[in-house]
Amino acid sequence: MNVTAFRTVRGRLLALIVLVILPIAVITAVTAVATYRSVLSSIEASQLQTVGNFSVRTRLWYRESLRTLLAANATLAAVGATQDQCRAAAERLVSDNIGVSGISLRMAGGVTCAAGNDARLSPDVLTGLIDNYRGRSRSATWIGTEMAETSYGVTLVGDQRYMAVYARRGAAGSPAGMEGLLLVNATIMDRAFDLGSLGGGTIVGLVRLPGEVVITRGAAEEDASWLPADLPATNQLRRWEATSRSGMTATFGMQQVAEPDLFVLARFDQQAERAAFLQFIALLLTPLVTLMVLFAVYSLAIDTNIVRWIRGIEAAALARASQQPQEAPVDATMPDDIRRVSEAFNALMSDQADRVERLNVTIGANRHLVRELHHRVKNSLQVVQSYISLARRQHGPEHRSVLAAIEAKVQVLSIAYRHALAQGEMRPVELQPFLDEVAVMLNGLLQAGRPWVTAKAAEDLALVVDRAIPLGLLVVEIACHAIEEAHTDHLAVEVAPSEAGNITLVVATDDRRTGAMDTKIAHGLLRQIGATRRGQASEDGIGRWDVPL
Repeated sequence: MNVTAFRTVRGRLLALIVLVILPIAVITAVTAVATYRSVLSSIEASQLQTVGNFSVRTRLWYRESLRTLLAANATLAAVGATQDQCRAAAERLVSDNIGVSGISLRMAGGVTCAAGNDARLSPDVLTGLIDNYRGRSRSATWIGTEMAETSYGVTLVGDQRYMAVYARRGAAGSPAGMEGLLLVNATIMDRAFDLGSLGGGTIVGLVRLPGEVVITRGAAEEDASWLPADLPATNQLRRWEATSRSGMTATFGMQQVAEPDLFVLARFDQQAERAAFLQFIALLLTPLVTLMVLFAVYSLAIDTNIVRWIRGIEAAALARASQQPQEAPVDATMPDDIRRVSEAFNALMSDQADRVERLNVTIGANRHLVRELHHRVKNSLQVVQSYISLARRQHGPEHRSVLAAIEAKVQVLSIAYRHALAQGEMRPVELQPFLDEVAVMLNGLLQAGRPWVTAKAAEDLALVVDRAIPLGLLVVEIACHAIEEAHTDHLAVEVAPSEAGNITLVVATDDRRTGAMDTKIAHGLLRQIGATRRGQASEDGIGRWDVPL
């Protein structure tokens, strides 16, 4: 990021802290996500290991039960036991082994025997069970199949549940052939299923499809509400999330123990996942909130220690042009470099104020001198006009017209200065009163007794004195020339605003001749006021001119 793209000190400093904070925030987020995934993987591995441990324990129990069945058969076959001896050995095996509820053996030579510790486990019942398991699927999911063809399951005789182990080796009737079935009380399996205490909310059970709970840990055996609503059949170790029959969302783990329908199923509440998620949120938000607080504190520190003082200096600089100037703030808590800038600015302002004051004094004195000078000029013009007026009265008629024209021109100068200095200082001359007074002066000086010169100007029109004087002299020049040529009965001068933002000068006489504007003096005066002629002279007037303001 190019911090020079930001035009303020605050913007650049904040951009700099963002450059520092942003990589830290990204690294923090990546670390939090990686940690969260690692914890979830550990939780998943732990849950799968729990299911696997119970599956291994169950398989080991079945394997040991299989060894018991195979050992009994091998012993009887080795001694060549008769039918009676086989039956006696089976009854002894059932009575002397706690948990063994029934056994049925078929050995080579057609010797068969069966015994049970309950009247319900009669030889016919055991024979029927062995015939049933002969047609079942063989277990091939774990080590032990090399001993014999085996099948494992759960058998319900009456209201009693038994774990069944079926084994067959070789063809029936062959010298090495054997077939047997061992029934073990489910309570023995329940003891073997105990792997210690489970975590809170964890339930593990030995389940037979489609949803019969054989043995359970963490819940009552008659309670099947913890099972998933849809129990899949799979021969692989599996973990998934589903809704239980009680409507609670949980995580389930499942592994097959024996074909086709015997599984170890575990339900785990999602407390560990929720704790991991909360840990992830804390791990993610704590550094981010810290960085945000750091950014806010840094921004506040910038405003307090830098921007506030800079704005104070800016306000003092802006107030310099107002009527209430103020000094830049100077405080002991300011940074030294900014305080030195404020002090230098205040010193500059003080020097400038002194210079302005001296300059104002000088300007006031100069203004007074200029005003006095213009008064002197006006008074001098009045003196000159008075002398010319006296001379005009003393000379004969042949000189009066010339002296009258000179006196009129001097009076134009006097009138212009008087109007320019009407408010004590030089100001633009308002054309309406100025031309009115010029017209009155010409009517009384050149042809006394009748108002033959009229001048009219729009209100709010004004010219500086250096251009108002040539305009007044032009009116005098036209009037004098018109009298010399043809004793004009009427002369009209009008000044009006034009569409272009300028003014229009219109001069009209009752004399159709236009020689009054052909003199060099008239052309020179028109150039002084910047007049530009519009079209040609009309038959009843001298013409129109555009004059810029």
